[in-house]
Amino acid sequence: MTTISLDSAVLTALDADAIVVGVHPAEDGVRPAGADDLDAALSGRLADSLTALGATGKPGEVVKLPTLGSVPAALIVAVGLGEADALDAEGLRRAAGAALRALAGKTRVAVAL
Repeated sequence: MTTISLDSAVLTALDADAIVVGVHPAEDGVRPAGADDLDAALSGRLADSLTALGATGKPGEVVKLPTLGSVPAALIVAVGLGEADALDAEGLRRAAGAALRALAGKTRVAVAL
């Protein structure tokens, strides 16, 4: 059975298999939304790393980035949200669905969208 819980914990402290964050397109790659603590844990290289892996921020796009022990979660999963000014509840629902489908089989996933 699926269990959902809400928490306001800092992303870098979460005990999860993966952390899902949203990304928007940016002039030079992508701009992660609300992931400042993850970016700091990766020495300010979150956006650059995702861009190097081909992330564009296109709605529904999923890119997985191993954390290599920089945070307790093994993976950061970036899901494209599209342009920030065009994002609505339906866009968030679709993004969450795309990310969670890409994480089938994981037992603990934190979603920060």
